[in-house]
Amino acid sequence: MTPEGHAIRHAIYLSVLMVLLASTAAAATKYVSAHVAIEAIVAVQYLVCTLLCLPRILRPSLKALRTERVGLHLVRGLVGVAGFYLFYSALDNIPMMDAMLLRQSAPLTVPLVVWLWSRETVARSAWLPLLVGFAGIAIILRPTPVGLSWWHAGGFLSALCLGISMVATRKLATTEPTVRILFYYCVLSLACVLPFAVNDFGDVAALDWLAMVYIGAAIYWVLELYTRAYGMAPTAAIAPINYFAVVLAGLWGWLFWDQVPDGWSVLGSVLVVIGGLLTIYLARDKGPEEAAL
Repeated sequence: MTPEGHAIRHAIYLSVLMVLLASTAAAATKYVSAHVAIEAIVAVQYLVCTLLCLPRILRPSLKALRTERVGLHLVRGLVGVAGFYLFYSALDNIPMMDAMLLRQSAPLTVPLVVWLWSRETVARSAWLPLLVGFAGIAIILRPTPVGLSWWHAGGFLSALCLGISMVATRKLATTEPTVRILFYYCVLSLACVLPFAVNDFGDVAALDWLAMVYIGAAIYWVLELYTRAYGMAPTAAIAPINYFAVVLAGLWGWLFWDQVPDGWSVLGSVLVVIGGLLTIYLARDKGPEEAAL
């Protein structure tokens, strides 16, 4: 096997581990959100991530904290908090598989975010996967004459926030090292959510504390593994593995909460996955900067 082949295989292993951690963090969140406010869960998550970041960012010197892009860091922090808050709220109110699938639809929103942010034209070839993917999202959202499933809509809005975060991260990466991006993301997100969570820690049980610490550590390592995997191999080679998270979410939902997806959820999920895979496939011939978006 060639060195490139070894790197891709190693990146796939890291991606599988990343997806497994992400799905267990989602399951832990669904469990603990029945007893603890979402604001508290998000605050502990970012506190744990910040503490895990500190040794890496402070090891060289305090100069590693110097940045001229505070505004963009703050935007990423705000949409990150909003995205996790909406995702965790959706997890607490709809089947895990639906919430995870909607979250994984974030890549479908990226071309639209780029168009709104930078006025870059959406390529003609991108419209087919976008239409297929958004048709799947519309089915999962269950629009009816009575109204929309608002918790499902919240899950999709979490994906939109993640799409904005992806674009902001790519813009930051042109001048900022990865560890600084991650550190400011965690610190600023913690600062955004902490004022709303200070009164939510009164009667938190020991097991809930343990679950929240696990969620924070798992999310940190998901971000770390994501960075490593995508630094080793092309996006098209490993991004499809992200959709394995939907299968795992369905498994945890069935095992622990007796959630069985209905036919509409399965059909919508299939369309979203097809749209996502088409997006990745069509991006394979683009430059690395475009494909990373």
